Amino acid sequence: MRAQGDLVIATLQGAAVTVQPLTREGLDTYYSRRPSLVNPFKMLPKGANRPLAFIVRIQNIGRDRVSFDPSQALLVDQQDRRAAAFSYDELYSIFSEIDQPDRALQALQETVLTNFLVIPPKLDRQGLLLFPPPEPEAKVAILDMGSFYVGSVEQLLLFEFEIHRAP
Repeated sequence: MRAQGDLVIATLQGAAVTVQPLTREGLDTYYSRRPSLVNPFKMLPKGANRPLAFIVRIQNIGRDRVSFDPSQALLVDQQDRRAAAFSYDELYSIFSEIDQPDRALQALQETVLTNFLVIPPKLDRQGLLLFPPPEPEAKVAILDMGSFYVGSVEQLLLFEFEIHRAP
């Protein structure tokens, strides 16, 4: 495991996983690189709780398939408070109430990891994992990738980040 700025890279036998937390500006940049999609988070009403976003890139660098179930990902703080990644149904309930929900939901479908992934050898997959915002007193967040397999072997993947709050 190594870090480059706020980017953390885990190299396993057969897979490499990169995780980076995204600020509001980071989400703007992420969606600006996808001109056919809107940034759904800019469409939320002012003052709405914004999810904590991570961009995850999984590269299959081996011969076995790599699989990951985003519904099993957890965010754990130093008090052992746990939050599951948002499912598509949960995101739908949040974003279906805004103006132009179709465009926001399309962007979420194309960019957020909510369904079970199988990545064949020599391919990669990238997307967002979204979590409820951490509690105000949280100082550390550990992203537990949960159900992550290379072939039939489960891998323990934990990514630790310090939480910095915008003033």
